[in-house]
Amino acid sequence: MTVMTLFWLLAAALTAVTMAVLLTPLLRRARTHQFDTRIQGPTARSQMVRWYHDQLRELDADLRAGTIDAAGHAHARAELGQRLLDDTADTADSATTPPARPDRRPVVLAALLLAALPTSAVLLYQHLGKPAALWMPGDMLTAARSDHTGGDAQIESMVNSLAQRLRDTPDDAPGWALLARSYSTMERPADAVAAYAKAVALAPDVASLRADYADALATAQGGALAGAPMEQVRLALKSDPDEPKALALAASAAVERGDVAEAIAQWEHLYQLLPPESSGAKQIAANLAAARAGQQKAPRRK
Repeated sequence: MTVMTLFWLLAAALTAVTMAVLLTPLLRRARTHQFDTRIQGPTARSQMVRWYHDQLRELDADLRAGTIDAAGHAHARAELGQRLLDDTADTADSATTPPARPDRRPVVLAALLLAALPTSAVLLYQHLGKPAALWMPGDMLTAARSDHTGGDAQIESMVNSLAQRLRDTPDDAPGWALLARSYSTMERPADAVAAYAKAVALAPDVASLRADYADALATAQGGALAGAPMEQVRLALKSDPDEPKALALAASAAVERGDVAEAIAQWEHLYQLLPPESSGAKQIAANLAAARAGQQKAPRRK
């Protein structure tokens, strides 16, 4: 999975969560309104009928208990029946009136948000963001090689498009860094050095960028770290003493100079920063073991 694919998957997930948070109250409000509309009409009339039934049951109980006679019972029932007819007549019109049309505004607003919010987010990102920064050189190679007929031509086209964009927006440090890494992947060291120089000038305090610049400088001069590459390593470690690549390059430069003690010091520092089971940590451990063994075999000066 490429960085760009992962980014868009995460963006889609966040958009879905946002839409759920926004739309749920609106849709719940619409359902509540429809339910209230359905039950509002018959409730009053039903309660009234139940009340009159209770009154009739009480009259029947009074008759059985002898509290009233048959004539009084009949008169009271007739009176209650007439009152029921009169009271329910007032609610007949409202009971037979068609229910009010449900409020569709929450549903319409939810539909508008569902259509507009994701589209607006994508358009804003395309306008304000830096989509090219999502592409790493390895992603470019993967994308190009997935089309067997494109190959190097597709990679070249992608990198040239990025270079053209940077000519129009020369203050884009991440873009220059991406271009430099692309040139390194394409084994164009001189172009990589030039692009790294622009990136470092725009972001001088990014230690990892200076370490990559040092690596490109060393590649351009045949792998030697002395001189300009080591100066970038020094500046990288000044910004961040724990920058892994700068520490590794510093150790390699010490080996070039024959300063085994300095190389061991840099490797020990780097080893503390790496996960113990990682391949990098295992390689550093091997380097340390070899360097210490060489120190023990070296003849001591008198």
